[in-house]
Amino acid sequence: MRKTNMYRNVSILLFGWASCASVALAQGTTSQEIQVTNTGISGLWVLANVSYAGMRAQNNSSKLWRILAFIFGLPGTIVTFFAVKEGNDRAYGVDLPRKDRS
Repeated sequence: MRKTNMYRNVSILLFGWASCASVALAQGTTSQEIQVTNTGISGLWVLANVSYAGMRAQNNSSKLWRILAFIFGLPGTIVTFFAVKEGNDRAYGVDLPRKDRS
């Protein structure tokens, strides 16, 4: 059973890689500067969303960082606002670690 799942996962991974490579080749040449800029902005957006979800789930008291993460993560943080309960220690189905939890 495990071996079958491994083969399936590897085949899905290879198919995904091949489709991404074909899309990249189909787009032709793009400016390297534009690619780097878009990657940085996307990285900041993802980081802000994850940070806001963690702060909301752990009931963090820092209002300044919460507001900054909320603003930089828009519109994804609006979904997080409704999907993650305040102080629940779970964000999107993931148990978040706590120092005082054993």
